[in-house]
Amino acid sequence: MKRSVALFLILTVIGIFVLADTPVKDIIITPVKPSPLKVQIWMDRSTGATYYPGDDVRIYFKTSKNAYVIIYDFATDGSVRVLFPNFFQRNNYVRGGVVYTIPNPAYNYSLTVTGPNGREFLEAVASLSPSALPNVPLAGANPFLEYKDGQQYMRKMKLELMKESIAVATTYFYVGYVPQMGTVNFTSSPMGVSLYVDGTYEGETPKTLQLPAGNHFATFVYQGRSLAKSFTVQPGQYSTVNGVISIMPVQPLSVKVNVNTYPSGALVFVDGKMLGISPCALKLAAGTYEFTIVKPDYKTIVRTVTIKNDINLNFQLNKIESYTSF
Repeated sequence: MKRSVALFLILTVIGIFVLADTPVKDIIITPVKPSPLKVQIWMDRSTGATYYPGDDVRIYFKTSKNAYVIIYDFATDGSVRVLFPNFFQRNNYVRGGVVYTIPNPAYNYSLTVTGPNGREFLEAVASLSPSALPNVPLAGANPFLEYKDGQQYMRKMKLELMKESIAVATTYFYVGYVPQMGTVNFTSSPMGVSLYVDGTYEGETPKTLQLPAGNHFATFVYQGRSLAKSFTVQPGQYSTVNGVISIMPVQPLSVKVNVNTYPSGALVFVDGKMLGISPCALKLAAGTYEFTIVKPDYKTIVRTVTIKNDINLNFQLNKIESYTSF
């Protein structure tokens, strides 16, 4: 008898920005270091397709070279589950050019969609070296490793993985409803930079895409530098998102900036790039920067700071009293 395993969902209902899109932006990995390795992930329906509770799901992936792979699933309860490797498919070393399937029919199990309605993200991370990826222990009753504090775990893991030469690919699907769409034109200065939308590589700018209504994030990557921008798509409307990446010679990182937040544990973005988790010490060149401080359940802080000498920056976070949901 085939064993059925529920595929948990990440809830990104339109309007719940703090609970949904901000954590997704913080934990989706966008590589900035070139890698000779490529990875792809897709499903038995097209990207952004709609599944309904009770539908079975089949996931496919492949790498361009022999590599080690981990596939993450982001869940509505804040946890993160590892779909590959798992109890049934334990070996995460794969052969280049070979298409792998989850679930593998040889192991007689299935993945079944369950509610609530929303958008679910899957992310494949691949490396030529096993030491570049975190260990995935497979002991326990659950066939899939689950991180109880998944979002916090992935924020920290993202900082570590972005230091490595890795390949990343994402895909997503909707559960229980068909989203309305809008048109977004992505431009940049300079043109021809790599564009990632919600963690998925979409090509080089300029680029026009049809995207589902709601909150999204774009990452522009050029010569090892990146810029992240959040944006909202309105149903049936046209909008433009522009990314400006400085190509001036990089100044020496000579100024020490100590960033403290109260409470601690907040993500620290400088000019759209996540550089640490508070408290943290940064090395920056003298200049003017936009600091963005993000912590779930607290109001986001955006502050422009001109830095000339070593400095301590302190941010008092205010808790959000309540959320509006649908």
